[in-house]
Amino acid sequence: MKRDILTPTPTPRVVLVRFLGFLQRLAGHRETSVEIQTETTVLDLLNTLTKRYGEDFSSALFRAPGEVQTYLSIFLDDEEVSVSEPISTDQSTTRKVELLILPIFEGGSQ
Repeated sequence: MKRDILTPTPTPRVVLVRFLGFLQRLAGHRETSVEIQTETTVLDLLNTLTKRYGEDFSSALFRAPGEVQTYLSIFLDDEEVSVSEPISTDQSTTRKVELLILPIFEGGSQ
């Protein structure tokens, strides 16, 4: 008789998402938590947020489907990332997973 080896089911990971500037106003709060699965990318997470917060929030994040506005920077655990970057779901570490969406505007005196 063949015996199946059970593989553990991946445990979802919670990502703390922080909004700054006008994104905080559009979301209605400064931070939220989102549960993600293995293989989730930053883009997947951003799409989840647009479903949660609606069309105005989506327009503020994306200039076209999958293309983040040029005035936004996204940081994952204090490092700037691209939308194709996977979000670690490694449970062997107890560190928090944090995503920061930061509006960046140029200007000022020269």
